[in-house]
Amino acid sequence: MIMFRPLIRYADFNGRASRGEYWLFAVLQGLWYTLLIGLAAVSMGSTGDTEQASAGVMIAIGVIIASVLALIVPNYAVLVRRLHDSGRGAIWLCLMLPSILSSVMTLGTILTAVSAVGMGASREAFVGTALAGLGAAGLLSVIGMVCQLVLFVLTLLPGAKGENAFGPDPRDPGQRYGGEGGSSLDEARLDALFAEAKRAGGIADAPYKPVFDFGPGPGAPAAAPALAPRAPVAWGGPAPSNGITPAPTFGRRGL
Repeated sequence: MIMFRPLIRYADFNGRASRGEYWLFAVLQGLWYTLLIGLAAVSMGSTGDTEQASAGVMIAIGVIIASVLALIVPNYAVLVRRLHDSGRGAIWLCLMLPSILSSVMTLGTILTAVSAVGMGASREAFVGTALAGLGAAGLLSVIGMVCQLVLFVLTLLPGAKGENAFGPDPRDPGQRYGGEGGSSLDEARLDALFAEAKRAGGIADAPYKPVFDFGPGPGAPAAAPALAPRAPVAWGGPAPSNGITPAPTFGRRGL
């Protein structure tokens, strides 16, 4: 199905992706995370054992973190292909930088403030450091939200019709599978691949053997020439010998 195509093309940043491929994959991830969160909530409410409920929640959180890490590459790959579909390059991913910098700056500000308190800094210094860092992070966050909105609109735009600089149109079966309604399976290319696979596996070509044998195959010995037709023999005349010595006769005449 089209929603699983980004998983099949896990780290493929080449080519193009249609809107259906991109957004159905996003819906699939949303359903997956919703299922995990629901299982965590059910595990917390269905049992009175606090330890068992905590274990269920921790397992769900662990699966969510593992899923997020595993899906980072296909998410960026399908996003790049979606931009390619509208004729835009991967440079448009720079719209995500303000949001990333905002998160990094917020985390850095919190760590700096905590370390300053641990080193005995005054309350004024702590508040000043926190306000300065969080203010800059907030400004970057606002810019990042605008950039994310622009990127969101770009993913909604229809792709270029026909082939563009990044590949064939994913919505055109003719171009996707070889152009002009044909097939991209080049027979000569397939024959070369099969021959290479045979050589790599040490499989020798079998000798020629026709499926239906209607006669001698190539290389067979020539057939013997047919005998010349014999002339009709008159009634009562001696039979032609053809070079063969006749057998002795039986009866009184042969005595």
